[in-house]
Amino acid sequence: MRKNQPALVLGALGLFASSFALAQNYQKMPVQSGFNEDVIANGIGSALSSTTSILDGDSFVFVAKDFQATATSAPITYGVPVDGIINSVVTTTPGLSYQLGNLSGPNSLRLSTANPTGTITFTTPKAAFTLYMLATGGSGASTQNVTVNFSDGTNQQFTGISISDWYDGAGFAVQGLGRINRTNNTLESSSTNPRMYQLALPINAANQAKLIQSVTITKTSTTATFPNIFAFSVDEYSTCVPPTLQAAGSITANSATISWTAPTGSTPASYDIYYSTSNTIPSSTATPNFAGETGTSKTIPSLNPNTVYYYWVRSNCSTGTSQSSWSFGGTFKTACGAMTSMVENFDSYTTGNIVPDCWVRNAGTGSMTISSTSPASGTRNIYQNVSSTGTPSTVVLPEFSNINAGTNWLRFKAKVSSATGTLKVGYVTNPTDASTFVLLQALSITNTTYTNSEYTVIVPNTVPANARLAIQNTADAKSYYWDDVYWEPLPSCFAPTTITSSNVASFSATIGWTAPSTAPANGYDVYYSTSNVAPTSSTVLNSTNSVPATTTSAQLTTLASSTTYYIWVRSNCSSTDKSTWTGPISITTPSFCPTVTAPAAGATGVSVTPSITWNAVTGAAGYRLTVGTTAGGTDVLNNIDVGNVTTYPFTISLAFNTKYYYTVNAYAGGQTSSSCTENNFTTACTSIGTPYVLDFESVTTPALPGCTYNVNAGTGNNWTTADAPTDCPGLSTKVLRYAWNSSNAANTWFFTQGLNLTAGTQYTISYKYGNNSTTYVEKLKVAFGTSATAAAMVNAIADYPSINDKTAHTASVNFTVPTTGIYYFGFNAYSTANQYYLYVDDISVNNANLATSEVSANKNTVQAYPNPFTDVLNISDIKNVKSVSVMDIAGRLIKNIEKPSSTLHLGDLKEGLYLVVLNMNDGSKQTIKAIKK
Repeated sequence: MRKNQPALVLGALGLFASSFALAQNYQKMPVQSGFNEDVIANGIGSALSSTTSILDGDSFVFVAKDFQATATSAPITYGVPVDGIINSVVTTTPGLSYQLGNLSGPNSLRLSTANPTGTITFTTPKAAFTLYMLATGGSGASTQNVTVNFSDGTNQQFTGISISDWYDGAGFAVQGLGRINRTNNTLESSSTNPRMYQLALPINAANQAKLIQSVTITKTSTTATFPNIFAFSVDEYSTCVPPTLQAAGSITANSATISWTAPTGSTPASYDIYYSTSNTIPSSTATPNFAGETGTSKTIPSLNPNTVYYYWVRSNCSTGTSQSSWSFGGTFKTACGAMTSMVENFDSYTTGNIVPDCWVRNAGTGSMTISSTSPASGTRNIYQNVSSTGTPSTVVLPEFSNINAGTNWLRFKAKVSSATGTLKVGYVTNPTDASTFVLLQALSITNTTYTNSEYTVIVPNTVPANARLAIQNTADAKSYYWDDVYWEPLPSCFAPTTITSSNVASFSATIGWTAPSTAPANGYDVYYSTSNVAPTSSTVLNSTNSVPATTTSAQLTTLASSTTYYIWVRSNCSSTDKSTWTGPISITTPSFCPTVTAPAAGATGVSVTPSITWNAVTGAAGYRLTVGTTAGGTDVLNNIDVGNVTTYPFTISLAFNTKYYYTVNAYAGGQTSSSCTENNFTTACTSIGTPYVLDFESVTTPALPGCTYNVNAGTGNNWTTADAPTDCPGLSTKVLRYAWNSSNAANTWFFTQGLNLTAGTQYTISYKYGNNSTTYVEKLKVAFGTSATAAAMVNAIADYPSINDKTAHTASVNFTVPTTGIYYFGFNAYSTANQYYLYVDDISVNNANLATSEVSANKNTVQAYPNPFTDVLNISDIKNVKSVSVMDIAGRLIKNIEKPSSTLHLGDLKEGLYLVVLNMNDGSKQTIKAIKK
């Protein structure tokens, strides 16, 4: 099994993991003069106004992180640092950085073929082992000669120095800076480009003691490239060499001994020591923690337990340069010390097979991890699981110096995957040996969430002084989670446990809890909030957020409906002594809004004297109704009190074909429901008489004609209109169409406008129907009733359960109505799921007796038959007819037939009612009403 190594061993090993971070004496070289262009756009304003030149031969410059084209432009997250400091990422020079020039002034020595030479002069000359140059190339790589000029008038030449293009070159000091088009402010970002490069210029040994005063750069390549030099730094020259560190030793919780060896060939007069919890390399001006140490070892005292420290040592020489650079860095971690208190929520650790520092993991044969699965707080908790035949894991807590004082308890939150489980709290006398576990208390874990999940164990003074507390799961295949662990003094006021809720109503709820072993003298405080933010000891309690209780229950009576509340309870032992808060649990109060049952939401064709009905709300004393002709409107009824009823009938007619918006609210005891759903319905159009003709030609597809309705009684699609289909012969104009639903069967109705029909009169309804496939089967029912609802369609006209011939059919059915009144005609698509298209067109309703009672004029024996006709209308005595005029019902001439025969071919007419005018030879006229079906 895997075990944590003692912190002492880890600390010693840590030296070798990180002691190779070289602390050369890197120094920046501030530039006094030599920059000739500003190629970094910064601040607020256009890139053109912020710079003096492009960097390359195109249109681009670098962009700084504070650049904004305008004051309202979104800030960028990439770019040149605003402070101009570039920290090199070259691995061989850790700690090396550069200082750019003023971002709002010249900051680059930009060279070109036309202007190939420039000199950078430094503010403070320095001697160096190596000079480092920060540069980049625009429009390709370029070659330079570099002359390092010393203060004594001598120089050192470097030839053939190559500067890479600012995209994709090797040896970069920084990458992903981003750039901007100087002419149009177009930003370009990348995690890898553009780049600045680091070029090392090693100074000859003979020149290392000389001060570098300036550097002259000359572009020697003749291509149209543009080198840009931005900054210089040095590894400063010194005759004083740092010592070599040895591994740290004698590490305790509060101290560590570090040692070093003197530099080869010399013995410094003394040494300086610098240590820190930060691994930032000290500068040459940093104040050492210990100065003038004459030995080669030092015990660092007064350290914090379980803490990582970094340290450096430098030489103080008696001749030459007085101090060396700092040595390579060393590191160690102090041992874990005994604690008097602890709080651990595991959030600072990664997930995996680990435990926090100073804890010990005895994994057993199952799982024991830090997990991110549903913690009690934050992002992490402990997870334990083992099969019923396995060895459970034992998690050992840190060492506590007051383990056997009898004054503390262990408090934590826990849950189990399925109730009931058992977590064992005890102690071990050997942290790495689970067999030394001694049980203190077996906790029965009944909760499967972190609600009501806090458990406590009082640790007695009989525990051995060298013991360490431990938590062990049970071998039962259940998953145990625990979080938010406290080792703390026993409270003087114990908290209640197990909060419950009951009788949760719209404005009230009953809260209960379990009393602690010692009941509080002053009862309890119950705190509630709509925010899941726990109260603290300083939270101000008042009548709007809390109630006191003298028993183990309390009634909350000022809640809002449809709201989630979080609830905590604490013991009130005295005015100055309160327990910690227990909780939260959450409750959600139900809505106080009535459920409207009629008219249905979005209903159409509703009577102009409708009744609005709703279900009763428990506890309501009455209801208020608001109705308007606009959303939120009150122009019809303005929050009127209708009493404790569940229906409101309109006794005065509403307007025809008008949408109405309405809301029903309940009230009781000064409380009124809020945010209740506003529903709407549309009243029916005014009913009309016959003949009724509907051919869909006036619609804008896919909308339905005015005063018609779609009512979906299922979960399929709705009727819509469509342009003339090309896949159903016989249908050549706009149609009513049902399109398939791939998952749900059709059950949707199309209703006509209401028609005034008379009992005892025979009527004829005609229509076309068809489909577009011989494979898919469509289904259609036709019926009529007294309202535009599926339930009202009780009078069947026809049923077509198998439409699959890809052809238009014409139907004409005679019928009578049972009583005089207003009737709606419905077309019900009820095809199974995933069929194709169903079409309906040219709906008409007419008086069937029209053909016999109005066919011939008085005293004239000429007759037309059959009536209704399909394609041919016959004239009984054609010899007396000079010509025939065919007009629609509005009197518009459709066609004129001169010298007609006894057979009139009228198949090109649409279905409907026509006026056939017989112009007689004697100048008289006879008008016949004829129905084309």
